[in-house]
Amino acid sequence: MTTPWTTDELRRCVSPLPRVELSHLPTPLEAWPRFAEALGGRVRVLAKRDDLTSTGCGGNKIRKLEFSLAAARAEGCDVIVHGLAGQSNYCRQTAAAAARCGMKCVLVLALDHKTDGVPQGNLLLDHLFGAEVRMVAPAEQAAAKEAVMAELRAQGHKPYLVGHRDEVFGAVGYALCLAEILEQASAMGQRIDAVCVSGRLGTTAGLVLGKRLLGFTGTVQSFHVAPSSSDEALRGPTVKVLNDAAAMLGSGERFTIDDVRNTDAYAGPHYGEPTPQCLEAMLLLGRTEGVVVSPVYTAKGLAGMVDFVRTGRIAAGSTVVFVHTGGLTETFAYNEEVYRAAAGG
Repeated sequence: MTTPWTTDELRRCVSPLPRVELSHLPTPLEAWPRFAEALGGRVRVLAKRDDLTSTGCGGNKIRKLEFSLAAARAEGCDVIVHGLAGQSNYCRQTAAAAARCGMKCVLVLALDHKTDGVPQGNLLLDHLFGAEVRMVAPAEQAAAKEAVMAELRAQGHKPYLVGHRDEVFGAVGYALCLAEILEQASAMGQRIDAVCVSGRLGTTAGLVLGKRLLGFTGTVQSFHVAPSSSDEALRGPTVKVLNDAAAMLGSGERFTIDDVRNTDAYAGPHYGEPTPQCLEAMLLLGRTEGVVVSPVYTAKGLAGMVDFVRTGRIAAGSTVVFVHTGGLTETFAYNEEVYRAAAGG
């Protein structure tokens, strides 16, 4: 790309897309000096507080849902259908966004060890926000969502199934998020050297897209929260979202896996299973800054960032931004694991 876009040009390219307001943007960019000092004072740490995107107890998915819910409305849809893990932050935010937009929401969630008994954590909030929740075995989830879509159509509804296009919306939202970060850092007199985040799809893709479009010369480093079978499985889906998002914005930019820096080295053996490193990072942040990261998602990314700082892969003297993508409510479903770690084992 020869001439980077300004942040205003990026926003002009996004403006034709339908959008509903679900948050008060920009979210804060704040310093974590005590946390940085606990890491040896090698780097300056700033946090992009996307856990404070207001609707549904916050989180990164609100940025994409602003576009998804608007698209659903524009297409005449009246029911939002989604389904991931039983304690999914994304599904909780979807239920809240649908409620705020006056739309019915049906969640087809996977049964697991954190969905037994009386609902708690995100699953409790799914019910509070009025979603119709259907629990199914993981192997049956895809077919169950299609069955729900057919059922709703037979009842006269026009349902909207959350899928790949919504990840593309997420990438658009996180290109805008990087624009916010750069503007806020400039106002603070800071030059950003690295941006770290948990995940693999829309959020990561958006930060990489923003890096290219806005000419950001720092590093975007992502930490995936589940083990991948191959490097292509890890980074390939991000590239698909990246290229579709660039096209959505009318950019001729093209991306390959070489443009994506991601690792699953801090994911542990299974999705949804806290690791010792992520629990250590979670406690360190809580006890230095009074901020919570979730043991499934954000804490794994934070653990990766901590290790990158301690091992010099983020150079001493750098200013690094950790994008806090939320997950506070998920933590309550992991009360036993977190309490054992907090109590010393």
